[in-house]
Parts: sequence; structure tokens; C-alpha cells
Amino acid sequence: MMNGKEYLESLRDNRVVYLNGEKIDDVTEHPAYQNSARSIARMYDALHDEKQQPILTTVTEEGIRTHKFFKEPKDADDLIGARDAIAEWSKLNYGFMGRTPDYKASFTANLRAFADYYEGFEDSARHWYEKTIKEVPFINHTIVNPQVDRSKPLHENKDVFVRAVKERDDGIVVSGAKMVGTGAALTHYNFVSNYGQD
Repeated sequence: MMNGKEYLESLRDNRVVYLNGEKIDDVTEHPAYQNSARSIARMYDALHDEKQQPILTTVTEEGIRTHKFFKEPKDADDLIGARDAIAEWSKLNYGFMGRTPDYKASFTANLRAFADYYEGFEDSARHWYEKTIKEVPFINHTIVNPQVDRSKPLHENKDVFVRAVKERDDGIVVSGAKMVGTGAALTHYNFVSNYGQD
């Protein structure tokens, strides 16, 4: 698990962020983002604090120390521990941050248990579970399509919406747009998906 300093450094990765037409060179130093970045860094530091570590972290069967909410729950005690861990993390920002690193952990913590759901991509699901329990990354999501002609089904707006346009040995190539990547300027990964019909 990274600490606060490592988290801030991880954001200095040549990401491209624009705010009101201005290119932001370093989100950790820009007035619009620096306080949020520091608040999140404080959460990562808490994972290594002797007093908070017992509440926030656990050791997996594989011997990996991780945030309790990132680990696949096996019983009621695991669920209660995860609840207490995210409550403790929320205290560090006084409950004012709606998107913090535990936000998508509710999704990633179950990727191993329900890997079969991703038929054909089960190994990828398990890989992301292992990656997230080790790194405790900050993941956001974009699941909303841009607002275009809603009278048409999704496939008739495919030139606008994000879609895979090519498969290669090293991954896929996507084109198109998605909206509402809350916190994207301060996160490590973006989970792109769809909801609704079609």
C-alpha cells in the first residue's frame, strides 16, 4: 500500500488535465486540486499509522496487508470490519469527500469471488482483484453516455459513445466519449462501463 507521499507522487505521471481551458501541469500543486489531493494523501498515510492500522487494514490469506474494504469479505466479521474501516477513513475528511479510494473498492473487492461473471475475462477480473488489494489504488468510473439524441437506441449513436474499435495482443483501442468521471484528475484508473438498456 502506498503512503501519502507516494500517492501524491503517483499523480505526477504526465496526466493531461484541463480546467476551464487551462492545462494543469501538476494537480497536486494547483489551487483547484491541491487540498483534495492532500486530504486523500492523509488517508493513505493513515494506512501506515500504528493507531489506525488495526481499524483500517487486514492481512489477506496470501499475506498481503490491505485496506479492509478492498479485501473480498468472507463472513459478517469481514463486512463489519470493512464498514468500520471506511467510516474511519471518512472521519479524516469529515465526511466531505464523496469520492475517495474506497469508493470503487466495493466493486473490486468482489472481482475474485465473482470472476465467472466476466465470462472469457475471468483471469483479468482476478488480476485486478490482486492488483487492488496490493496497491489500494484510487479508481473512478465513467458510465454515463454524453447527452445526444435520446430518442435513438445506443447503437445508432455509436459514433459518439465510447466503444472498442480494435483488439490487439496488448489490449484494446477505444474511441468515443463517456461522462461524469468524478475525481478523475486525482485517481489512478478509470473504470469505463455502461448502465441501462441496450
